[in-house]
Amino acid sequence: MNFLLRKIFTSLFEGFAIWRNSKNHSSLMQTLRKRIVFSSVFGALVFLSISYELADIMVISRFRTRVVKKNFIKDEIIKRADIVDRNGELLATSIRTSSCYADPSVVIDADETAAKLSNIQGMPDADKIKQKLADKNKHFVWLLRHVTPKVQETVMNLGLPGIHFQKDYKRIYIQDNLFSHVIGCCNVDGIGVCGLEKEFSNELNKAGNLNKKLVTTFSLQLQTILHEEMKEAIGKYRAVGGNAILMSTKGEILAMISLPDFNPNDLKNSSSDAMFNRNTLAVVEQGSVSKILTVAIALDSGSAALGSVFDASEPIRVGRFSINDFRGKKRRLTLAEAFVFSSNIASAKMAQNFGVEVQKAYMKKFGMLDKVNLEIQEVGKPLIPRHWSEATMMTVSYGYGLAVSPLTLLAAVSSIVNDGIRVKPTLIYGKRQKFLEGEDRVVSSQTSKIARDLMRAVVCFGTARKAAIDGVDIIAKTGTAYKTQGKSYGVDGQRKRVTTLIGGFPKDKPEYMLLVSIDDPKPTPDSFGFATAGYN
Repeated sequence: MNFLLRKIFTSLFEGFAIWRNSKNHSSLMQTLRKRIVFSSVFGALVFLSISYELADIMVISRFRTRVVKKNFIKDEIIKRADIVDRNGELLATSIRTSSCYADPSVVIDADETAAKLSNIQGMPDADKIKQKLADKNKHFVWLLRHVTPKVQETVMNLGLPGIHFQKDYKRIYIQDNLFSHVIGCCNVDGIGVCGLEKEFSNELNKAGNLNKKLVTTFSLQLQTILHEEMKEAIGKYRAVGGNAILMSTKGEILAMISLPDFNPNDLKNSSSDAMFNRNTLAVVEQGSVSKILTVAIALDSGSAALGSVFDASEPIRVGRFSINDFRGKKRRLTLAEAFVFSSNIASAKMAQNFGVEVQKAYMKKFGMLDKVNLEIQEVGKPLIPRHWSEATMMTVSYGYGLAVSPLTLLAAVSSIVNDGIRVKPTLIYGKRQKFLEGEDRVVSSQTSKIARDLMRAVVCFGTARKAAIDGVDIIAKTGTAYKTQGKSYGVDGQRKRVTTLIGGFPKDKPEYMLLVSIDDPKPTPDSFGFATAGYN
């Protein structure tokens, strides 16, 4: 630059000297014009060079960086739509935050930058930052997502070249762990990884859906009550866990609890066991609650009637095993008595009357052989016997040999008591179910009525008497399933079990159905040493 300026002034000075000393005025003017043109060209080149450098520094390079940055994170800066309960109560939302990023191409001293940033709480260590800044061809790398305002202020006060902040959004779960298994959670980029967040991730992230909300069937109030009751029961019976589902007979799931649970706002401290949804993933043998299905098959197929009698005075020998009753009556029982007293022997004999093929056909109609079609991916597939022999048929009749999830069983029982119309569970509010008479009827209206009467008798005279509430016609059936897989015995030598109750109300036209299960409950002082479903 200095060379060019010196050249210009030298040329002008020499031109003036020639004009002063020359006798030939015309020659002088011609030479002077050439010098002036030459100086003007040089001056213009200098001016353009300086202007370009200034423009590149002040405008072009910054615009280039912004374009690269915008193209890189265009998907992350969209605000994810909210998730609410059926009454509009907020369950999941996104709040505006800032995230720190670097442009390695303009970072002057990577070592100094890394050293200064690593001293700020929450930032990566110096080595990790240096690795991110190593590639000078990159224009965008994240350093820390969702920083606090204090961290942002501290970083900005350092005035480090190439270190910037970008508007971002962080997913927040208002109710912490209350809906964790069904709402699910997102990763740091706002992409759903489980639950409804995963199933509807694309819809929630669409810019056009910003003002639209995903409305669920849940009730915040009912979910809170159910969570408190389950937590209290698990503590009282020193159980390892438990689960519960409250569902309308329209299929809308109003509350669903699985304990232990996790806080989606703090995934780093969440275990895999806590993230396991017992209601949809725990595919296990369900025990005596399955006898509702057996009685319904017997009545609907015409192989038995209420007055039919089954001899339950002696165990049934099946190969090396025998079928017994827990605290059995050891006498002949009518179908109603067999159900109220939960006789395994009588249930097996009912199954012998209607046969293997009839049992399999009805189990298919009940949905017991298929995966539940729910709006989350965390749903277990039933474990169906490879060889459905006569022995299998008898064990299935009282709740063993066929493993399903609690939601699968609840849907099947709900279908039987719902005037025989198939109930299809859903988590999305306003989702209308289409019922086709031929395809969606699982049993007749008459069979459904008798099944409800029998379940009411269990509450009045049988093992579910603790479920009785004055003024409410509760229907219910209890079941105690002993664990047959894994460690099936506890340190006290007692067999581990899962106790379950399925109930509903009102009896004549049930509107709500409830399933409650407790995993490995222990006896209490007021249960006389028992830990079966009738006591807890």
